[in-house]
This record gives sequence, C-alpha cells and structure tokens, in this order.
Amino acid sequence: MSSEKNKILSFFSVFQSDAKKRLKLNMEKFAYLPEPDEKALKRIARLEREINYKFKFKKIAFKALVHSSYANEHSELNVKHNERLEFLGDSVLALVLADDFFNRFPKKREGELSLMLSWLGSESHLTEVAKSINLGNYIFLGVGENNSGGRNRSSLLTDTLEAVIGSIYIDGGFLAARKVVLSLFDTGLKTVEKDKNQINCKNDLQSMLHSKRMPDPVYKIVSTSGPEHDKTFEIDVSVNNKTIGSGKGSTKKEAEMNAAAAAIENIKSK
Repeated sequence: MSSEKNKILSFFSVFQSDAKKRLKLNMEKFAYLPEPDEKALKRIARLEREINYKFKFKKIAFKALVHSSYANEHSELNVKHNERLEFLGDSVLALVLADDFFNRFPKKREGELSLMLSWLGSESHLTEVAKSINLGNYIFLGVGENNSGGRNRSSLLTDTLEAVIGSIYIDGGFLAARKVVLSLFDTGLKTVEKDKNQINCKNDLQSMLHSKRMPDPVYKIVSTSGPEHDKTFEIDVSVNNKTIGSGKGSTKKEAEMNAAAAAIENIKSK
C-alpha cells in the first residue's frame, strides 16, 4: 500500500476512534426508537447477509428500512421513517466514492471525476445496486405503496439504499460504511471510466451541433411503457423539428443520454 494511501486511511481512522463510545452515544441518542419486532429482525438479518455487515444497533437498521407510508400507517407504534438517514447516507456515499476516485485516478481532472461521481450516484445506477441485494424485499411499506409496486420503484429503492448506508455509518462509523459501499459498488467502480461517457453524450452532442452553427437539441418523450414502478421511456432528440436520434431507458435521463449517443453516431455516419 502506498504511503499516500496509508495517510488517507490514517486520516479516516479519526472517524473510527473510540467506536464503542460513539456507538453508545448513538444508542442513547436514538433510544426513543421502537424495538424491531420478530418480523423486522428477520428482514434485518436477511439484509445483513446481503451486504455482509452485522448491525450492533438493530433499531437504526429498522429505521433505515421504514418508508414514510408505513410510519404514517403505524403512528401509534412511534415508528419513524428513514428520510433523515437518507440525507446522511447520500453524503456518506458521495464522500466514499470521491475518496476512492481521488486515489484510483490520480491523473484525472476535477471535471472527469465529477462526471464519474454523477454516474455512480445516479438513480439508474443506485437502482441496480439496490436490486442486486434484493433491497425491495426488506422495506416496510404502507398498504397503498406496497400495492402500487413501491418495492420495485427506482426512487424508493435509491432512497432506502442511501438510508441503509447512513444507518451503517451511525452503527459502525465511517470505515464500516466505506467497506460496505466499496463492496456494493465494486462492479461500477471497475467500469466507471467507460460508463461515464454516457453522461457526456448530451454535452458532446450540443458541442457538435454548435460547431456546425446549429441550435440546441430538443428532447421529447414519445412513449412510456410498463407498470408505474418499472417504466421504460422512449425519447427523441431533434434539431429544427427533425429527429436526429432516439433512445430508451428506465429513467428520462438515461433515455436522453441514449438518444444523444444515437444522434452523435447518426451525425458521424453522414
């Protein structure tokens, strides 16, 4: 391991110092949370096996899996939803990935690093990670949310994944969260250099059009298909009311990127 990497880990060890005291303080801070029942403990145990992490503080793990719809339907139990943990987890995730990029790609510029972070932190990629650990099976949802396909909805899965990361940070500290994140995102980290090119397609298309003294491209949804929780979008990109490319994706952003990539290929082939 390089000396610089040792320094980085040494720096992060500050977050981990006196972990037992930190956990005790958090347990006191969140003492108001209800104890998870047997059903919740079984879901937590299954999640623990998926992410290869065992929670010392089960209350915070339960909170990470509680959607607001479930909390609203069970207010008499004092169940709390996971939205604050989602906020925390989003920041922890960004720090872990930014630190990894900084050390993994020493010659990359800030703009390239930001593009890669944007890609790995996108809803499309977070949904893939959430589905890889079957996260939808463990979330506590209200009846209506569950019946409408919430367990497979991208936005709900990504929010819960971030909440789980936040709960690991509270339960085990930064290094524990870092270890889990790097494991879950291992495949994405290995291909991010290639994948980031998808993000750049819209910028590349706009630059290409401007170099030809043409106006900005216009993106338009032409169709949507599939159930509410698993939609596929088809988008056309046009210039001067003429379609120059089409693309599909599980999100509008992904479909737009694919349409831009198709447009670039069409322009290059002429």
